Amino acid sequence: EISHKLTGNWGVFNSKISFVSTVDGHKEIFVCEFDGHNPQQITHDKSISLSPNWSFDGRWLAYVSYAKGKPDIYIKNLKENRGAIVNHKGSNISPDWMPGQLNLAVALSFSGNQEIYLLTKKGEITKRITNGGGVNVSPAFSPDGKKIAFTSNRGGTPQVYIKDLEGGDVTRVTFKGRYNTSPAWSPDGRKIAYVGIEKNKIDIFVIDLTSVSGMPVQLTMNQQDNEDPSWSPDGSMITFTSNREGGVLRLFVMTAAGTDQRRLLTLPGKQSQPSWSKSTSFEN
Repeated sequence: EISHKLTGNWGVFNSKISFVSTVDGHKEIFVCEFDGHNPQQITHDKSISLSPNWSFDGRWLAYVSYAKGKPDIYIKNLKENRGAIVNHKGSNISPDWMPGQLNLAVALSFSGNQEIYLLTKKGEITKRITNGGGVNVSPAFSPDGKKIAFTSNRGGTPQVYIKDLEGGDVTRVTFKGRYNTSPAWSPDGRKIAYVGIEKNKIDIFVIDLTSVSGMPVQLTMNQQDNEDPSWSPDGSMITFTSNREGGVLRLFVMTAAGTDQRRLLTLPGKQSQPSWSKSTSFEN
């Protein structure tokens, strides 16, 4: 309330972060407060659970699980014991919720190559988004829900592209580096954070979509491997995964400019794939 009074922005104080943590050799989904406090285990599949992603209202979580032996997408209401499973032939991965609506973008491979589709919260396919050859994964909606950033190797190497959902135009975003993936759109729609891999170094970059130069800014460097960027709902911070402490994957947080990088929380095992909630309201 103080933040909103002073800045007109609710800040991050009532937001949450979902993430993956190992438990007895299995990967499970957890949720914690914005500052890493009060971690709670959400899944108990005793399998491999990955890629958690929040709905706009904080009521639903979509994630990937190997509980049935292959990657399927589980769509779960966190307050009620209901949801859906997307288990088409092949891989079902990379869920991302649409802003303001209970629809998802996902990557499915039942038709051959991995392609991006739109689904309802019941898991029903409503539209195919990509059809450009190659592998298309890691969809990320723009804040207004009118565009999707994604990773594709249609040009030969994995790069970040943007597709306009209304006009259908596709624009390549990244040109520097041979391997760029995991796009994450800033809440104001001006920037995309992503992971760049060059000379066996994995780091996080940000590109300003309004910039004339189109040159990325490197946020992490000389600190082992850094990946899985996710923006805070007010755009002031980015949480990410790093193995900079003894080679073990942990969750970290930094400002949107890359400063003040610090460990987010302390838990047994390994933590990865953080997803910051789009919502700061959880009174449900």
